[in-house]
Amino acid sequence: MSSFDITIAAGAGYKLVWAERSYLIKLAAAPFLIKLVCFMVVLLLGWETNFIRQALVMLPSYFADGWLFSHLVRLVFLDQRWPFRPTGNTGKDMQILQDRALGIMRGMLSFVVIRFLMAGVTAVLYGYSQVAHIEDAQDGGVSLLMFVIALASLISFFWAFRLLWLYIPAAVNYPLRWFMRDLGGYFTSWHLIGLWLFCFVPPFFTFGLVFSVLSAAAGDPEGATGIIFVANLLRVLLDTLVGVLSTACIAYGIKKYILPSADNEA
Repeated sequence: MSSFDITIAAGAGYKLVWAERSYLIKLAAAPFLIKLVCFMVVLLLGWETNFIRQALVMLPSYFADGWLFSHLVRLVFLDQRWPFRPTGNTGKDMQILQDRALGIMRGMLSFVVIRFLMAGVTAVLYGYSQVAHIEDAQDGGVSLLMFVIALASLISFFWAFRLLWLYIPAAVNYPLRWFMRDLGGYFTSWHLIGLWLFCFVPPFFTFGLVFSVLSAAAGDPEGATGIIFVANLLRVLLDTLVGVLSTACIAYGIKKYILPSADNEA
């Protein structure tokens, strides 16, 4: 892997998202609405900390997001857009359509599997943390179990962060075993984490500021129905925006620094 420049990858991803904002808004409209409905159902059922049931309710949203992000990946790698624009050459169009459909399906399914695995891991860690918290409350101190869980989770997170982006090579039909080989050592995860922070931190603080201004302007007391709805709406919008930005930036980083020949091999 060549030297990974986080700022170049982030700049290219932001530039692409801004330049293609009209196209991406149209592409993301349906996934956003599906996610909003699913998230509201989770809140109504009170399953915020029941991560397995939450994942089942969010399943349509995972498929929709996987479809959206897979199309975005193919835009970054292959400059392909939705809907398909035929060239007039029937043989070539069929070949492109077949490769495209396979890539979208692989990317979408990979994204869904990743999200379900994340929900399972989160549920296990949450369960252990609750047990450890009860032990801490009884003993009046921090238990060894809690310390071991925190340490193991931190170490595992830094390595496993790379696995969250397996839908990117899948969307361009790049074999995942080759991708894992090309990722290199442990330090690659640090590059990806740093790049993701470039995509998460600015929108997070911007949306937080917007919500604070709206709350102050509305003058609603804390917990009012209108403020809660706006907060949840902004939360879903933030999640979609961060997903689009991080997919664009990390896809560009993977294409340029990790898989420079992926567009030729896909």
